Amino acid sequence: MLIRAFLLEGKEILHRSKIPIMKINHSHLFNECSTMHLANWSSALSLDGIPADVRRIARRCLIDFFAVGIGGAKHDVAKKARDLAFVEYQDGNSTVFGSDHRLATTGAAMANGTAAHALDFDDTCYAGITHGTAVIAPAIFAIAEEINSTGRTLLTAFIAGSEIAYTLGKATGNSVYFKGWWGTTIYGTIGATAGAAHVLGLKLEETANAIALATLGIGGTVAGLGTDAKPLTSGFCAATGVRAAILAQAGANGPSRIFEDPRGFASMFNDGIFDSKYLDMMSQVFGLIEPGIFIKPYPSCTATHAALEATEQLMTSHDLSANIIERVICHVPKLVGISLIYDNPRTPQQGQFSLQFTLACMIARQTFGVDELSSEVLDDPTIRNEMKKIFMFQDPDLTERSTDGKVGPECARIKIVTKDGRCLEAFNSVATGAPTKPMSDDMLDAKFQCLTKHGGFGHKADKLLEDLHNLENIDRARDLF
Repeated sequence: MLIRAFLLEGKEILHRSKIPIMKINHSHLFNECSTMHLANWSSALSLDGIPADVRRIARRCLIDFFAVGIGGAKHDVAKKARDLAFVEYQDGNSTVFGSDHRLATTGAAMANGTAAHALDFDDTCYAGITHGTAVIAPAIFAIAEEINSTGRTLLTAFIAGSEIAYTLGKATGNSVYFKGWWGTTIYGTIGATAGAAHVLGLKLEETANAIALATLGIGGTVAGLGTDAKPLTSGFCAATGVRAAILAQAGANGPSRIFEDPRGFASMFNDGIFDSKYLDMMSQVFGLIEPGIFIKPYPSCTATHAALEATEQLMTSHDLSANIIERVICHVPKLVGISLIYDNPRTPQQGQFSLQFTLACMIARQTFGVDELSSEVLDDPTIRNEMKKIFMFQDPDLTERSTDGKVGPECARIKIVTKDGRCLEAFNSVATGAPTKPMSDDMLDAKFQCLTKHGGFGHKADKLLEDLHNLENIDRARDLF
């Protein structure tokens, strides 16, 4: 199964092959070069040739992007990025979330990429464990507004960038993440570049050079979890995608064999492992469908979501309150354990990567949303007391079963022990929002309305939402904002 390939740990891959091996089937590649293959696929992509279900998922991703970007623009880190952009970049035609001022493309992409990831409420793909949309969408939207592209072009470019990002995630497997590399900075950057190149209408060789230029400079690590660096890096990567595409359009070139070179992508990031069969499958298996996109109902790491939902369901079905709960025990697979690294968070951002904080909010406040992302809530004695009741354990059986694809990669088994002696259990394989358990359109629209109101954009939200649902019929990208 695909999910097994995605979740193999790096040490298992290394055990299979001590010598770096490129699994490249050269017969289908232009000049035996993966960069040219990706560039050819992206530059030739037409919206009419894309299945309807892929277009539908892409529209949902863009609706979610505008929601989290507008809502995230209110966050302090987004304000910092926006202030820097106003100083460093020229005026232009591209929207900057949280401001009426417009900037040149690179500045807008940087500011909006930061805003889109500021709340950690944006979507995720398990191919590469990547927040793709938060990097890809700001890049293509900035250029689409600058040159006033059509909605069809914007949607096609987003699909092109997303598919390249997630195809590369499949080709390397999730061992890259387990080594400590952050897939968003790797696959997201390359996807943003390909999408930006598509909006600009770059030729085949120009697109290949753009991808090569961007790929040469990628690389961020998961050490940034729970810090300002995480959303800021998302913004930097979006700006890199724009910059690489514009430079390639001007004639700049890059290393054409950046993926195959012994000093290149596969060797440096993944010990030479790069399964090119996924490049062959790009027009048959779309990453937006398989493995699909996780659109979040909670503003926290997806690793918290199954546990949050299971806890909420147990409390509702058994009419529980905080004062009756003695302790909460949560068993999780390794992917969850290595992502939720703060058992005693000191900032709201750390709290988004804390099972203790997120579950404490669910127990004490019966919810976990944007309003919980504050120092006041984090330091509330009631929340701190509930956090002491919550224990997380990595479960080898769940790790094995999730790796085999028998359960979700971020599943959770919750046990609530009450003061009156009850022991209540629930297992949640996948949370609502996951590709196999998606949010309904009504839920997504409600998230959009909530976050745009949070970002001070509520008076224009209805029109923007309607336009995004009908993106193919928008003649000018600037009409969206």
